[in-house]
Amino acid sequence: MLEFEYDDEAEEPNRQELDETLRRFREAHTSGDWQNGMPSAESLETIVHYCLETQKFEDALTFARMWKEQVPYSADAWHKYGIALGSLGRWPDALRAYENAHTLDPVDVELSVNKGIAHEQLGQLAEANELIEHALRIEPDNSDALFTKAMILEKREQYDDALRLFQYLSRQDQFQRDALFEVAFCYESSEKLDLAIETYDKLLEIDPFEANAWFNRGVIMGRKGSHRQAVECYELAIAVKSDFVNAYYNLGNAHAATGRLDASIEAYREAHRLDATDVQIAHNLATSLEERGTYEEAIEMFTKALLLDARHVPSLYGRGTCHDASERYAKAIEDYDSALALEPEYADLWYAKADAYYNMGDLEQALTCYRKTLALQPSDEECWFDFGSTLLEAGEVVEAMKAFGEVLRLDPESADGLYFTAKTLCAAGQPLAAVPFLTKAFELDAQKREDFDNEFPAVAGPLGMEYLRNVLEHHGLEHHGEE
Repeated sequence: MLEFEYDDEAEEPNRQELDETLRRFREAHTSGDWQNGMPSAESLETIVHYCLETQKFEDALTFARMWKEQVPYSADAWHKYGIALGSLGRWPDALRAYENAHTLDPVDVELSVNKGIAHEQLGQLAEANELIEHALRIEPDNSDALFTKAMILEKREQYDDALRLFQYLSRQDQFQRDALFEVAFCYESSEKLDLAIETYDKLLEIDPFEANAWFNRGVIMGRKGSHRQAVECYELAIAVKSDFVNAYYNLGNAHAATGRLDASIEAYREAHRLDATDVQIAHNLATSLEERGTYEEAIEMFTKALLLDARHVPSLYGRGTCHDASERYAKAIEDYDSALALEPEYADLWYAKADAYYNMGDLEQALTCYRKTLALQPSDEECWFDFGSTLLEAGEVVEAMKAFGEVLRLDPESADGLYFTAKTLCAAGQPLAAVPFLTKAFELDAQKREDFDNEFPAVAGPLGMEYLRNVLEHHGLEHHGEE
């Protein structure tokens, strides 16, 4: 039988002896060859405690399973089996193990606390609270119970009450690190961002190599709009933990927010290299590539995002805009249609589709899409303008006038709206009515006076242009050209 071999005079095996025994247990379990028979329950108990203490949770789970199978009526064996499961994030299984243990030993306070932790992790806050309050009635100073109670309060968004408990626990060595992280989270959730930053600074004084503290500090700096300071935090997090995917991703976001496209692309590339299965990383990299104007590479990356999630509407939209910018309008419309099949009420997609049809020269389809956009987004001044100019180009003067009227209703100082209203009135044979719109457009944008000489003859005709030039000269708005 495999048992511990250590000096009988020693009270307990030392770490070296435990490591050696664990190695032999692993080998025997892997091969299935327990040469001298299965280890005793006592040996399994010792090795499980050692594995939990040294955070070797997979080993703890393996040997706790063997232990509870040998002594199925041992509450401690079931309890430690649950702890191993919980340590690996297998909370439903952990809860079942704790329930078995609790049946065998209903008065164990530590077991009640751990069962409460499992309920809390599963979001079953009422059940968790009942167990934790029971434990605190028996042991009011039980730190594990107090920490779990604080977590329950935090999840219930009772941040002030949670904060008081976390601050108390942060003065205990055992909980200092974890409690300070939760203190910072409570401050952040309460929009007390400066206090959250101070808390992370305290954490970093204790351990300057705490990558998560640098990362979280960067997130808050970003929320405050301090993107350059956020960049510094993410870079320090990466310096500590070189494979910190989320830090690279957020670093890309922070660079993008400050207009540093090449730096954002570099950060997103590294995040994508570390995790090629993350759709959002691939999408953001593609978006930055699009913004830089490298459309073919952006299309390739949007396609990678869509291979990960064929229903990712932002990537369909982004790939469509890249096709549009590359003058592949039919492909752009194909992507927009795929996106609209998933989100038919997405106004910006209808707008993009309208522009693609316009670029193809299909004014009828463009107008249909503009109308759909405006039905969904009736206060979109830019869309009303594009709709109106397309109507004017299609010869639908009356409806164009209504569209430009909406532009001016939304923005009475729109030089483009005034100018095109005048153009539409001239197209309708009303140059006299166009004059006040033209004069105001020229006041707001002097370039419009240059445009007038090039664009209005086609809509006003020779007589209309003669009339308009005379009136403009009378108002001191004649154009002398180059002398």
